[in-house]
Amino acid sequence: MRRIVALAEIHGEAAVARAIVDGLAFQAFSAEYVTNMLEMRLRTLPEPGALQLTRRSDLLELELPEPDLSLYDKDEDKESP
Repeated sequence: MRRIVALAEIHGEAAVARAIVDGLAFQAFSAEYVTNMLEMRLRTLPEPGALQLTRRSDLLELELPEPDLSLYDKDEDKESP
């Protein structure tokens, strides 16, 4: 409890309360969990980069044979019990 109270003094009561509420959902009640949640929220994520779309000319020129679907054309009456 002392560690959680110390975290509240450092990070503020609202942030610690939010971390504790999140911990209740996962039944995680340790000071380590609260510390991890607070640190995770403080981390800045890298700015997402531009979406890279491939041009048709960049695609591989693959030639695939046509699938043989003749096995699905078999007479269904033969397979019925």
